[in-house]
Amino acid sequence: MNSRTSFVSPDDRFSMVYFKMEHEGCWTGITKEHNIAIHTLKIIPLKDRNNIYGLFEIRAQGKKEFRDFLRRINREKTIHRVMAYSPSELRKNVYFIDLYEVYGGMIEGILNDYQSIFEYDVVRRGVEEKYAIIPSDRVLELKNSINGLGKIYQFKARCIKNFYYAFSPFLSYTPSEMQIIAEAVSRGYYSIPRHVGIRDLAEYFGMSKSTVQEYLRKAEQKTMNNLKLLKLMNEMKE
Repeated sequence: MNSRTSFVSPDDRFSMVYFKMEHEGCWTGITKEHNIAIHTLKIIPLKDRNNIYGLFEIRAQGKKEFRDFLRRINREKTIHRVMAYSPSELRKNVYFIDLYEVYGGMIEGILNDYQSIFEYDVVRRGVEEKYAIIPSDRVLELKNSINGLGKIYQFKARCIKNFYYAFSPFLSYTPSEMQIIAEAVSRGYYSIPRHVGIRDLAEYFGMSKSTVQEYLRKAEQKTMNNLKLLKLMNEMKE
């Protein structure tokens, strides 16, 4: 018996989804209580063990705030084990932490179930903002799945035209370059006139101006082929 692979246009194959939400048993509840921002650097889902291994960047107001945060997550039922943590050598009030959390009922686990191939997020002030790229035919299922987790403030999805051309250069960013260039675009650093300057971005990330400028210069070298995807990310927040 011969099997066939049906052809699907690349323009219809993948969609970017963007959503803002809050839900219990996740980082959103913690950021309501503590003045911190959380950004995911790496996620490795281990569904057969009901585990997700995650490496996260934590931006806190200071050492005390970070210590309070650590005590808080150690009480969370969704956290299996905190493996290690350390302060950044380059950025003030920025810490890195890696841990195991439960798979079931977590957004990262659900995105893995829906074959996500790209994710970018930030959690602050009790709200999680998430970008992901998933097969277009799974978008409605994803929305229904996360709708059962908590309150959704915003959910958008768009097919990515010329997907392979638009997406493949995007993988060249380092996590820090990705975070800074995406925030710079979102906050209007590249608008005319500019809405924020280097000083504003430096204060936001807890970096020196020269460090932010260096990250931007490196990211800008890689950006010209990525303008389409960055533009889409920014449009979906509006």
